[in-house]
Amino acid sequence: MEAIRERGAELWVVSPDKVERLRRFQEEEGIDFPILVDPGNRVSASWGLVNEQNPVVPHPTTAILDRQGVIRYLRVDTDYKVRPSVGELLEALDELDK
Repeated sequence: MEAIRERGAELWVVSPDKVERLRRFQEEEGIDFPILVDPGNRVSASWGLVNEQNPVVPHPTTAILDRQGVIRYLRVDTDYKVRPSVGELLEALDELDK
């Protein structure tokens, strides 16, 4: 994720999982970016990302906000296994400077 940092951006994850599970996941995977805990999916619900089929698990979402907090890239998937590639994210970040 160094390429993301080189563009002056930060990666954050919001997850409804318990803190202990997320810490273990960070350690096992060597993740050094923040994972924010969202008990009860309150943040996800406020963004309209609650999964109607399984309200416990929000829709996987990737958002890029500019320095003013305006969403400039938003991708919502219904399959938790589908995520944008790093290349797609870097391209979206590069568009912020245009």
